[in-house]
Amino acid sequence: MKRKDGMNRLPILQLKGVSIGYPGLIAVKDVSFEVFPGEFVGVVGPNGSGKSTLLKGILGLRPLLSGTIHVADVPHHARDEFRAKIGYVPQKNKGETQFPVTALEVVLMGLYAQIGWFRRPKREHWEQAAASLKLVGMGDWMHRHFWDLSGGQQQRVIIARALVGKPELLILDEPTSAVDIAAQYEILELLEKLNREAGMTIMVVSHDINEIVHFCDKVLLLDKTVCAFGTASEVLTKENLAKVYGERIFVYDHNGHPHVLVGDFDV
Repeated sequence: MKRKDGMNRLPILQLKGVSIGYPGLIAVKDVSFEVFPGEFVGVVGPNGSGKSTLLKGILGLRPLLSGTIHVADVPHHARDEFRAKIGYVPQKNKGETQFPVTALEVVLMGLYAQIGWFRRPKREHWEQAAASLKLVGMGDWMHRHFWDLSGGQQQRVIIARALVGKPELLILDEPTSAVDIAAQYEILELLEKLNREAGMTIMVVSHDINEIVHFCDKVLLLDKTVCAFGTASEVLTKENLAKVYGERIFVYDHNGHPHVLVGDFDV
């Protein structure tokens, strides 16, 4: 059983004074926070708040203008070692759904950095890919063409691809944005299972606060900088949210978790 108290542990992800963007254009400014092993962290904020930019900066896909980032005590400038510790699920795009390959072959792509782009995969690589598909409940579909799978099934395969290299941190950018409601719930249940049972440290960007609040140990409220970071009850207060979303915010308790509504209410 993993611990959630943060005692006697080093952070698996640490940002100090991080600004991301380009010269003359700062998309995220002076961000500092820590994520500990086994935590489930949700990143929320309005459109244009820098959520996806933050993830891409952590991954080295956007320039770091200042500050430092460490994953499992490895600095971001040690690129190969740093990147190997992170599994990444980007926002879903239509081009990816047209892959003329099987689910197993899609997952194998996550091992290309280990295999080498011009080398043939070995038996253990195929076995590793198959095990990753089984982990996300897609073992029975490994030989199906990726384009024949449902949206939710495709997203599970992409998650398996992110996990196949056995990362220490799984980062997902809007993982439920392009699937139906039933699949959204299944994906979140899968992430919760990976977190609670397998101990995977997870960071999820979501446009829907209420969608992920039940699963999170901590919430990062972002609006180009850190507006609040802590437990859901600490972060999702009317005072904090009004600074980011405006005054038309109502926060109520739902089964022990804060839920957020935006609009005009007579309460």
